[in-house]
Amino acid sequence: MKHLYLIIVSIFLFTACTNNEITIPKTNNTTVANNTTYQEPYRYIKTIPTYDNEEISDGNFRIAIVFPSKVVGKYGNTTINSVIGYLLFQNSKFEIESFDSENESVDSIYNTLNEVKNKGYKKVIALVTSNSLATINNISSISNMEVYFPLISKQESNYNNSSNFIFGAISYENQMKKLLELSTGDNAQFYEDSSIGMKLKNIYENLVPDILVNQTILQTNNNFKEIVTNEKLKHTNLMLNTTIVKSSIILSQLYAYETQNGAIMTTQQNFDPLILSLTQYEDRLNLVFANSIENTDDRLTELLNLLDTDVKYNWVNYSTLVGVDYLFSRNKNGLIKNKVLNNEVLYNTYLYYSTEASFKKLELN
Repeated sequence: MKHLYLIIVSIFLFTACTNNEITIPKTNNTTVANNTTYQEPYRYIKTIPTYDNEEISDGNFRIAIVFPSKVVGKYGNTTINSVIGYLLFQNSKFEIESFDSENESVDSIYNTLNEVKNKGYKKVIALVTSNSLATINNISSISNMEVYFPLISKQESNYNNSSNFIFGAISYENQMKKLLELSTGDNAQFYEDSSIGMKLKNIYENLVPDILVNQTILQTNNNFKEIVTNEKLKHTNLMLNTTIVKSSIILSQLYAYETQNGAIMTTQQNFDPLILSLTQYEDRLNLVFANSIENTDDRLTELLNLLDTDVKYNWVNYSTLVGVDYLFSRNKNGLIKNKVLNNEVLYNTYLYYSTEASFKKLELN
């Protein structure tokens, strides 16, 4: 299947990019440049330029991707694909190299970023969590790099950061604030006992001082009868800070047991077509989603789809796309709507409801 994708990508580039072919040779070290042919890449991509150093002497076409594979898992691959797809679309020569720190220990992060520095990279996408931020902030040797963080928002940092840091995570806090505009009366929250679940729980509790029902959803439990039939839950505005599978089960059981809710609200993590197939339309009648992903150029979106990279619903891929566009063009080419101000990406928040097979934007009066 990957061969088919790559053949189609080659055809796309051949017809859309003034008859220049693109090549990724099948070796551990891979160069992407014009006037070559496209073959299947390896899992993690390392690149070595075949063009003159003077052509990339300012670093505008060289980028490093740093990620701890044991922490971010599959996001490492899709982040690389997001960057490659964007640069292929730009039809420019480029060098991209991935650096796997494996984990977020101080030594691993320090050694990896020093390797990036020693190889002369000035632009870095660091797919790390906020746990690494203090470590990275104290590495003086990277002061001449621009470092973009797709997974970290500026709000997550409680201290002064280097001026060369750009934060790109979508703001769950802003999304909850927007959703809470729908809340009239009592409020309730279901949250999962996971790292993201606890993060969302804390954000919600800071925004809502009086929570009538504040319920933990155990990852090992799929039967929520006692929870959804709680009399206190009736007529509350329920925030679902749970993952798609748990949210789908909860929605089904809320409907099955005829719980009389007000609005049911959820953030970006559930804005995904998968929830439409996991639930019935009746289960979602009161459900409202927050979404901060903007539409991008149709041709760019299609190219990324061919690389098995979704930027319409996967916010990590989208944040990465915003970051690489900023690092290479300062978001001035019209491909991406989001701007960067004061070292952070500015995101709008839109509310959506679901039809039987799609999402529709909700317009508030």
